[in-house]
Amino acid sequence: MKNKIIWALSLLILSALACNLPFIGGGQSDVSIPDPDADSFSANIQDESVLEPVSLSGAQRQVLAVYGLPNRFMILFSEGMREETWFFDHLGYAITFRNGDIYTQKESDPVAGMVPTSIYYPWQFNAQMGLSELLAVSESESFAIESLDEVFEDDVSLVTMKGMDAGFQEDQILFVRAIPVGAGASESSLFAETLVDDGELTADPSLTPEEQAHAGTHSYETSCTYSDGYSETFTEEETWEFTEEGVYSNGDGPFPKVSENYYGIQDEFGDFFIMFSGDAVTINGTYFEEDAEGQEEMIIFSCVQILE
Repeated sequence: MKNKIIWALSLLILSALACNLPFIGGGQSDVSIPDPDADSFSANIQDESVLEPVSLSGAQRQVLAVYGLPNRFMILFSEGMREETWFFDHLGYAITFRNGDIYTQKESDPVAGMVPTSIYYPWQFNAQMGLSELLAVSESESFAIESLDEVFEDDVSLVTMKGMDAGFQEDQILFVRAIPVGAGASESSLFAETLVDDGELTADPSLTPEEQAHAGTHSYETSCTYSDGYSETFTEEETWEFTEEGVYSNGDGPFPKVSENYYGIQDEFGDFFIMFSGDAVTINGTYFEEDAEGQEEMIIFSCVQILE
């Protein structure tokens, strides 16, 4: 029954919502999903570990390295299955992963003009999340909820908040969808427009808009995952300097230019590749370290730096 609801609900939410949803504020309640007619809800989180980022697969790291961040995404949760589709609307490309493995890929016409990008990232969401965790991720102070019991003859609810909506069956999450509209769209997704004055770039014209967005010293929220299962999230300042020889990271480099907005180096010690996009820098690579038996083990890593 649950799989049927997931697929039916995913089709339903792709159409425009034409209903007026009641907004609910903070308060006290003992359930994860409040009744739509209630006027309060407790957003306390019992287990902070639920908010830890989901590890990226090798295939997902490779897609990030080549295409950068998706403009939007949708994740379906089923028993033992995490299916996520990343939409690169500005490229006319979409890719679906099932438990991290590539399932389908689709190409279409790129969307013209500036394409908004979600303020969220796929690895922020997992099947253990409830409404409280979604509110924590979105930093929303309000949300909207609608019961779909009459449609599905089951305890199904649609929850909408800043830049996303999500479906629940009782208190079990069914899907989450990023909607890059209004406050749900990254301000820096419009960075190219702010760099243009009367048709001319106001920053260094030798750099692409993506490079200009990161040139100099900026503060980033960085999330990294490693193939040995370790992950970390931290805030740091980083200085990017673009030269004819390549890009320097905090004085280290240069890392030669491979293609537009893409830099890196590869040798017998591993590899290190950097991809610049609107408000993010994606860093992927490998290195070697000794395991417990003293044998060299290759570690694959992926880091995403988000401008603060």
